[in-house]
Amino acid sequence: MAVTAALARFQAESKCPICLEDLKDPVTIECGHNFCRACIQQSWENLQEMFPCPVCRHLNEEGHYRSNLQLGRMIKIAQQLHVGSSKRKRLEESPLCEKHNQALTLFCEKDLELLCPVCVRPPNHNRHTVRPIAQAASTHREKLFSYIQPLKQQLEHARKLLQTQHKKHLELQEILENQRKQFASEFEHLKRYLEQEQQAALSRLEEEEKELGQKLQENIEAFTNYGSRLRSLLHKGEEQMLLPEVEFLAEVKHFHRNLDSEVSPPIFSSHLRPLACTFSPQYSALQKLIRKFKVDLVLDPETAHPNLIVSKDKKCVSFSKKKQQVSNSPRRFKANTVVLGALEIGSGRHFWEVQVGDKAEWGIGVCKASMSPKAKQTSSPQGCWRMLLQNGGYEAPGAVPKPLIDVVARRIGIFLDYELGELSFYNMPEKSHICTFRGTFTEPLMPYFYMGPTSEPLSITAAAGCLQ
Repeated sequence: MAVTAALARFQAESKCPICLEDLKDPVTIECGHNFCRACIQQSWENLQEMFPCPVCRHLNEEGHYRSNLQLGRMIKIAQQLHVGSSKRKRLEESPLCEKHNQALTLFCEKDLELLCPVCVRPPNHNRHTVRPIAQAASTHREKLFSYIQPLKQQLEHARKLLQTQHKKHLELQEILENQRKQFASEFEHLKRYLEQEQQAALSRLEEEEKELGQKLQENIEAFTNYGSRLRSLLHKGEEQMLLPEVEFLAEVKHFHRNLDSEVSPPIFSSHLRPLACTFSPQYSALQKLIRKFKVDLVLDPETAHPNLIVSKDKKCVSFSKKKQQVSNSPRRFKANTVVLGALEIGSGRHFWEVQVGDKAEWGIGVCKASMSPKAKQTSSPQGCWRMLLQNGGYEAPGAVPKPLIDVVARRIGIFLDYELGELSFYNMPEKSHICTFRGTFTEPLMPYFYMGPTSEPLSITAAAGCLQ
């Protein structure tokens, strides 16, 4: 029995990890693993710089491998020994029942257990399907055989998916490298003024690379482990196929249990978020960006508080101590003196300018389209990103850097990058950056305008162009 088991283990180890058949024209790669020559050539066919081992993922230099003639001869000898060993197995005696000391000649299909004639007497295994060992072994061999080919196909599919994931990793590195070069080219022209912005952008890129690279590596490891488990399960199945009927049936329920527990890990789809930089608009190249993304924004009178008067061209709003006779629109703000822009933003980049005064108080920015018009005023409304003039200076809770108190801006530019999750404010006369909110936007936004009783009118300046 020990020789038979050893022979079975040797035959299992002599299988190609790729095609799962006996090694044909075996070759050995740098890490020591063996494959059919044709299998490893096919696995590395489309690779140029990195040649990973299909088993351990070790990178082999230039895809080198060497013939293993001795291993090929040993496999042929093992195949000849297997024929004689199979004949001897059939001559071995069946073991006895531990409880009744009688030959185990029956098999319970429900409990998947070997039985002797005494074991099947009532009430044990009552109403269970019990068959002779030869008949049961034949049935289960057919079932096990039906699992072998699907297992091979699953393993081959897992191998291809693993190879695809590895290629995605290389593609991801190439994309990230191209983006890094693009950033470096842009910052070369603005290096003296944008050192801080450059570092922030590269840091975000590195964090994205690290996060996606880690997730992709974890996915690759998951597929590697999944392939190893499938390979181990396949080896065990092939070994059990060589065992005597009694031993085979004694182990078959473990094979069923392990087979049912194996589930392929999900494919990780790597998607890079669009990355961009917040540039000061004082440079000609950035003026072109502003012209490209500037929108022809107007106000939505249906949202205006009764104390706010929207001009006929919907470009200006002013505060009135006397409430206006307006329609009872469900979208109208009643708790706060707010009016929204007539633009719902769910993607893309958008720029608009607002003419403001130096009398407190007012606030401009964006808010969630779903924000309730009945919500009471707070210093930091939920779902609202805004810059305010109040208490003698500018405030923008949550933005960086903190706006300077002595800043005087008569015209403020607002730039929204929805995918990047950034809302930036600029002092347009001075052509300088004031502050930026950074986060993640998950639902549509709308331009936001708030006015206090002493505020001067807020006006949306004429657009030089519209975003298509």
